[in-house]
Amino acid sequence: MESFDIVTLRVFLAVARLGSIGAAARNEHIAASAASRRISDLERELDISLIVRTPSGTNLTPAGTVFAEHCGQLLHKYAEVRADLKRFAEGEAGELRLAAIPRALDGVLPSIIGQFRKDYPEVQVTVQEIFSRQGVKLLREDVADMVILYDSVDTRGFELRPFKEDQVWAVGHRDHPLFTQHRDAGTVYFEQTLAYEHISFHEGGVLDDLVAEARKKHGKSLKYTVRVQRVNSLIRCVEAGLGLGIVGERDLRPHMANANLAILRLADRWASLNLVCAYPRGHGTSASLKRFLQYLDDDAF
Repeated sequence: MESFDIVTLRVFLAVARLGSIGAAARNEHIAASAASRRISDLERELDISLIVRTPSGTNLTPAGTVFAEHCGQLLHKYAEVRADLKRFAEGEAGELRLAAIPRALDGVLPSIIGQFRKDYPEVQVTVQEIFSRQGVKLLREDVADMVILYDSVDTRGFELRPFKEDQVWAVGHRDHPLFTQHRDAGTVYFEQTLAYEHISFHEGGVLDDLVAEARKKHGKSLKYTVRVQRVNSLIRCVEAGLGLGIVGERDLRPHMANANLAILRLADRWASLNLVCAYPRGHGTSASLKRFLQYLDDDAF
């Protein structure tokens, strides 16, 4: 019923408390005629008299007294509802759906999520591990509020925030000619590795796509004699002198102290795999996500 709006309920309670429509109107900052009309519309809607107008002001009818009690209860409940909804509007309650590639989860991200959940226990946080190619699809289908993936994926139309850099390295046996020639430089260009046999690693992944594109750019199409899926398998093959590996820093880090290996950072621009946070622009960003983004400052990494 249209007459039961919050302003009308407040006006009626003010009339009941102050005993005057004019005083109630001033209290609620509206015109006296508007306040009178609201009371009349309310009485017509309820089909009962709520106040008695007298030369000195107004008095409540018995029905008006009962209605005033209900008005107080309704306004109190309305205040509770507003307080509850305010927590959602400010991101202190609700849900946060995150998706991230393994590289992003292999670091401090789980700790940050844990701290956020501790600080905001009324926000239901879900985390899904994905491949980079899945990320944008999850955003477009509104299955995730934010995804963390490699920036080599087409993220046009979404807001991006830097997350972390994952450098790509060439790894080989310590006596391999590539490393004896370039060891002092510390870096090597991918094109310089193409003179030697490579080991195929993780076909179909983002890094594999980048390597294939780089080979195509330099007019090289190598036939692999060794294909592996796991980092440990790659390292064993490299130690045996079966070829070079092109590996991301995360996968290589546990093996960097291996005395049988030599490593060189790829100096190519594409060899810096940047991880980014991607999420909807503008009003598509949820309040809970805005709060979570505050936790992802540069110092956290």
